[in-house]
Amino acid sequence: MIKKLIRSPFGNALVGWTIGSIIALLMVTVRWRTVDQEKSDQFMASQNGIIMVFWHERVMAMPWLWPSAYALHALQSPHPDGRMMSHAIGCFGVKTVWGSSNRNPLSGLRGLKRVLDLGESVAITPDGPRGPARKSALGPVAIAQMAGKPIVPMCWSVDRYWRATGWDRLIIPKPFARGRFIIGDPIYLDNISKDQLETARQQLEDALNAQADAIDRLFTEPPQ
Repeated sequence: MIKKLIRSPFGNALVGWTIGSIIALLMVTVRWRTVDQEKSDQFMASQNGIIMVFWHERVMAMPWLWPSAYALHALQSPHPDGRMMSHAIGCFGVKTVWGSSNRNPLSGLRGLKRVLDLGESVAITPDGPRGPARKSALGPVAIAQMAGKPIVPMCWSVDRYWRATGWDRLIIPKPFARGRFIIGDPIYLDNISKDQLETARQQLEDALNAQADAIDRLFTEPPQ
């Protein structure tokens, strides 16, 4: 029934819009606070397109937390599931770049580069869409080298949440939780050679894991 529904254009849009609306209703109950708000605001205002990266387990809240004053694009597959998610993130003003990170990754990277060349930002989950969880692929560092734009790790955490059972163990904030959002330091890779891409990939993976562990500790360690 659901599969038939999302294969039709109307049903696909309806399911996607419903998912986006449910996420928005949940997110509005969370008491969010940005770490180093003033520094983050100044950084975002100074940029001309960035590559926003975060682990797939944190994907649910990111469209809500992204500063809405700045255009954001995300890569989606043109297949029904991807189109449904395009409608869902569209509820938050996130635009879609059509492509596949698996079947034709170069096409997707070129589409993201075109967006970055216009001075707008893109969102990438380095471990998506199928994992393994918290293991970065080469995509973000390749596009950073191609476009000459910085990679900016971002993360959020909440004090109360559920975990889904999929490969990424998606984090779902519970209603009225306390949440924190952090925008990390930019990583510039435009001057590296192709031989250095693997080293850069590992550095990005380490930075994302350290950032996620640090923001999670805000809710697991007692105040000093």
